[in-house]
Amino acid sequence: MKKITIQIFQLGSLIMNSDQVILDKINKIMQLVIVSSEFNTAYKGILLCAEKNKTYAQPFGCLLLAKGGLGKTTLCQTIVKKHPPTYRTEEGFKKSIVPVFYIEVPSPATVKSVASCMLNALHDPAPFSGSTAQMNHKLVALLKVCETRLIFMDEFHHLFDLQTSTKRINTVVCNWIKTLVNETGICFCLVGLPEFESLLKVDSQLARRFSQTFKLNQLRVTRIDEPGTLHAFLHQISLNIEKYLHIKFEPSLTSQLLALQIYIATNGHHAYLMLLLENCLFQVMKKDNYTITIEEFIKAWDDGITSYVSKTKSNPFRLDMTSISSKIRNS
Repeated sequence: MKKITIQIFQLGSLIMNSDQVILDKINKIMQLVIVSSEFNTAYKGILLCAEKNKTYAQPFGCLLLAKGGLGKTTLCQTIVKKHPPTYRTEEGFKKSIVPVFYIEVPSPATVKSVASCMLNALHDPAPFSGSTAQMNHKLVALLKVCETRLIFMDEFHHLFDLQTSTKRINTVVCNWIKTLVNETGICFCLVGLPEFESLLKVDSQLARRFSQTFKLNQLRVTRIDEPGTLHAFLHQISLNIEKYLHIKFEPSLTSQLLALQIYIATNGHHAYLMLLLENCLFQVMKKDNYTITIEEFIKAWDDGITSYVSKTKSNPFRLDMTSISSKIRNS
């Protein structure tokens, strides 16, 4: 009996290991950043803001706005990875250089909680100790020593009191941020949801300091009056999957019907599109197959991968062109 139990356990481990190998391969593909025109504009624009602050007398920041799953965090992480922390020896001492870092504004947001997040990102050995004044003094000094030029503050809606009907701004923290910008000359990029932009700009001083706005939108299908962004996105993903995993799509991922079915299924949300493809890839790789067909998309939909954002309650991968076109016109 013991031998049988051990054999079953070992077989289960082999199956799990096999799945993990597949998931690791898929994850490597999904980590490749697909750059859209909006992504590229925001990327260059945010870095330009940081460069301007080196020479402008009046420092200013910017806003990066998008709904969930449209690439805000990916953009931030891409810039952070391109400008990683380094070390430099000066007068016999090892100095940490942190040109760019990313934090999430904690909830509830206080000067102390936000300052401790920044100190932690700067590798301070005791980021949570000291009074508010002591932490602020230490932060200003560290930002200069570390030669920080750009700070991403995600979830900036935590700077508002959302419990009240008026959704008032947290004046204490926002005034502290304004002072910190003035003292350091650093570019702050506030990252969050589009609906909070108007609340932030009620404060004229904040509006002036964060006057430049970059937005990431859902992928769009091509219409008569505007070019689409979905086709180029799908084309690049298809090339990556074929290049690194040697897996093809039949029909082509950019074929008119399949592209529109994907659009209806995901409503143009980058993150859900990637989840849909991850599911399809896992299905075929599990069977040691190298072709993704419409059947994999049908099953991925039935698994509920994109049900939260979909434009239809029926499986779009079972619909023909007439039905798909009708849903797009009526959406």
